[in-house]
Amino acid sequence: MAEPVLSPKTHVSAPTVPRMARISGAKSPKLSRPFHLDWVLRHQIEIASTLILGVVSLHTLHRPSRAFTRKFLQLSYASQTDHIYQQGPSDLYFVSAWVVNFTALRAILIEWILRPVAGYMGVAKKSHLRFAEQGWLVLYYGIFWTLGMYLWVNSPYWLNNQELWTNWPAREMSGTFKWYYLVQLAFWIQQILVIHIEARRKDHTQMLTHHIITCILISVTYVYRYTRAANVVLCLMDVVDFLLPLLKVLRYLHHETACNVGFALFVVTWFGARHVMYLKLCYDIYMDVPGPNTMLYGCYSGATYERLPDMPAQPDYFSHLLWPFQNLEGVICLNGEVKWIFLGMLGLLQLLSMIWFVMVLRVIAGILTGKSAEDTRSDDEGDAEPTANGDHDAGIKRSMNVTDLNICVGSSAGEMSQAPLTMSSKPRATSARRKLVNMENKKEMLARIGCEKPQ
Repeated sequence: MAEPVLSPKTHVSAPTVPRMARISGAKSPKLSRPFHLDWVLRHQIEIASTLILGVVSLHTLHRPSRAFTRKFLQLSYASQTDHIYQQGPSDLYFVSAWVVNFTALRAILIEWILRPVAGYMGVAKKSHLRFAEQGWLVLYYGIFWTLGMYLWVNSPYWLNNQELWTNWPAREMSGTFKWYYLVQLAFWIQQILVIHIEARRKDHTQMLTHHIITCILISVTYVYRYTRAANVVLCLMDVVDFLLPLLKVLRYLHHETACNVGFALFVVTWFGARHVMYLKLCYDIYMDVPGPNTMLYGCYSGATYERLPDMPAQPDYFSHLLWPFQNLEGVICLNGEVKWIFLGMLGLLQLLSMIWFVMVLRVIAGILTGKSAEDTRSDDEGDAEPTANGDHDAGIKRSMNVTDLNICVGSSAGEMSQAPLTMSSKPRATSARRKLVNMENKKEMLARIGCEKPQ
């Protein structure tokens, strides 16, 4: 990254610590978090691997335990029809197992594979960890966005939102769909753990809010059988979360042209997916539910899926909302209260996306007008790697990067700084000086959109 222009007002940050000094096995510098969290952070691989091997060994060596350990290793509630599954409380065991799996996979890939790859590919040493973290997100979102799109494209509700509610409240789903759904939930739960055991960032509250809302939405839609709508929402969110870390990886690999083209694609995709197609989905839910072509207000049997004509759509004020969580084969109701709770959670996600997209637009406007592009979502960490004794060099906060904006759904925290582009007053420039200043400004603009070559 190009060095920022220094002025008397330039802010120099105090010595900072990286998000993690080492994922496993190395001495960690003193961090601003409790000792037990620091210990967990430094031993993620050992802890997760021990838990995984313990369950697998018990399942393999102790036959009487298999009825229990199978819940961690396989999907539960297979129906008599091949490859068709239903929901049930034992799915929580499978989700918890994948939270541990993701902890191990993330730590192993970052520490043992992606950081060495960063060195091999010529990434600056101070950026090895950041490159590895973004590489992990590229792998995750690349796989799960592709799988989610495969399920959506090959479904009857592809670009047809009325089909999202066909046969509701039926519980059946394919094994592939159930695996995709539960593993997505496990990933977002694991993301909540990640932002608490690693260094706290300034956008911690926004990211925590986003992760919690996402986990609640996935859980509620799973129990209330709105899984088709959730599949569409995840696809619209995940495509943006895939492009963002991909741009960062391209920047670290010095692919400036690809980064610039990708940035344009990123902005267009974000607007189209999160603020056009997503809002259309919300609007269709508002207009079409209830309706004869979607689903009608009322209470239904969770076992037979038949409407219960003698029961009102809202049997009481609140407790009926919890019935599906208590007994999946019991009564499940659809009414205005349920509808607006669902739309409200979708609206909160949209609000967070709008806030972040406004930040993107403000940065673009700053670039086009030559004004400073500041953002409050920066963290306090520098780019320095820990030294042998755990100390860190003081670093100057780097210029604002649009591609450092971290978006909802899900992903890792942003890496922005608040240092504005400083334009010091100069004497009337000669022709040669104007040319030099233009070159410097062009370089700084590239740095601010995240596509300047890292130093």
